[in-house]
Amino acid sequence: MAGMGVVLLAGLICELVGPAQAQRTPTISYITQEQIKDIGGTVELECSVLYASEYSVHWVKTSNDRSDTVFLSTGSSLVLKDSRFSLRYDLSSTSYTLQIKDIQETDAGIYQCQVVLSVTNKISAEVALNVRRPPIISDNSTQSLVVSEGQAAQMECYASGYPVPQITWRRENNAILPTVAMSS
Repeated sequence: MAGMGVVLLAGLICELVGPAQAQRTPTISYITQEQIKDIGGTVELECSVLYASEYSVHWVKTSNDRSDTVFLSTGSSLVLKDSRFSLRYDLSSTSYTLQIKDIQETDAGIYQCQVVLSVTNKISAEVALNVRRPPIISDNSTQSLVVSEGQAAQMECYASGYPVPQITWRRENNAILPTVAMSS
């Protein structure tokens, strides 16, 4: 009987020690979906991670064309010295929430939540922040045009804004004209 108790105890120790030593791979379990906000508004971007307590977690901003990268935070600390930005870390849900107040046009871009595994390996998830901009008709649009009767006339209108504005043409009497969109 005494020998049987020792074997059972040895088996129990083996079961307890085995799983505790196994390191699970870090995972990003949630990230906020794409955001569209007005200038002057506030946005919160949340990233929840699992099994990442031994790793470094960062918020990074890149431009839409990926040409420019700025590190915003590391762990639960904000790196960027901008009072419009703040970071909250919730220990119970292991989530990192980046808040941006008084949103500016330049805040638009791709925000990445990264877990750095090694010098050459990381996992990341990203969320796009788009900032609404009122439509503006560019100065290089057709201002005036003189043509002879019966000749074709081509008028061009260039506009920008977010969301991308729809362009329509009207006569002076407010009648809508057919519009052909040309790719640039």
